[in-house]
Amino acid sequence: MRRNRFNNLVQGALFCAALLVTAPTLLAGGTSVTLVTPRCVTIGTDMIVDLRIGAGAPSVVGLQSALSYNGAVLQFVSEEPGDAPFDLPIYFTHNSALSNLSLAVGITPPNAPSAGNVVAKRLRFHVIGAAGDCTPDQLVQFRSDKQVRNLLTDSNGTAILPVLASLNEVNLGPGPSITAAADIVGEPPIGSMQLITNLGVVTASGCGPILNLTFVRSDGELVVSAPFERANSPISIVWTVTDECGRSSSDTQLVTVNVVYGDLSGNGIVDAPDLAVALNSWGTANAAGTGDVDGDGTINAKDIATLLNNWGSTTP
Repeated sequence: MRRNRFNNLVQGALFCAALLVTAPTLLAGGTSVTLVTPRCVTIGTDMIVDLRIGAGAPSVVGLQSALSYNGAVLQFVSEEPGDAPFDLPIYFTHNSALSNLSLAVGITPPNAPSAGNVVAKRLRFHVIGAAGDCTPDQLVQFRSDKQVRNLLTDSNGTAILPVLASLNEVNLGPGPSITAAADIVGEPPIGSMQLITNLGVVTASGCGPILNLTFVRSDGELVVSAPFERANSPISIVWTVTDECGRSSSDTQLVTVNVVYGDLSGNGIVDAPDLAVALNSWGTANAAGTGDVDGDGTINAKDIATLLNNWGSTTP
């Protein structure tokens, strides 16, 4: 029984190999074969590349691939099994001098053919170097080879030329960087302790496609464009960019409301005109913050007290 099973496996391997190499008919675009890997990889660790057959494959029983890889970034470690039903290794060769791989894998008869959406083979590489923040798709790619064609074989013995998709760029390099706009020193409108200002442009870079930009204001405001109150000045804004690997970088921007605390009239000193502005706005609440010395949204006794406590102060 053991001998018969061994003979069946050998015959199955030869059958699949013959189909993969000698099938007479080629149907372009029958399905796809894609090289897939996690995007976030660290130098000094291993990376698994999947050879995935796309969904909707027409009764596939075998896959043959010719691949090349960037030997300056990757060191080939081993071939590893794919998912069921691709359980039959047919051949595998590795040319380390040329950084080339050639392989074929099939399904042991009489197991049913595959309809795709399956990993037929896995390849393990060790990451030894990085070409930059984002390594391009030449990291691992399908190779044009006259002797080993990239194709699939269906259960009728027909060779199918699939659509090939090489490895997308991989995040190998350092984390992202960010530069906040210049610090701001501004004067609020006459009668107000609120500064509304354009914060400028924050520039961030890193390996994409996803970069997440967030901010934290020291005054607790959740809207970055909210007015800046003199009572909280200077206000810091910590800008943070986070890449898809969870690595972050931050930069801080300062906003200073450049007016003496209580100088509602804008004459550079806290005096009678400021008291008049506050009293004329007594009991009101307004978006512009006119007369609102402490920035709590209402002009009341606290504003008068703050104004009197700063009586005679001048703008630096």
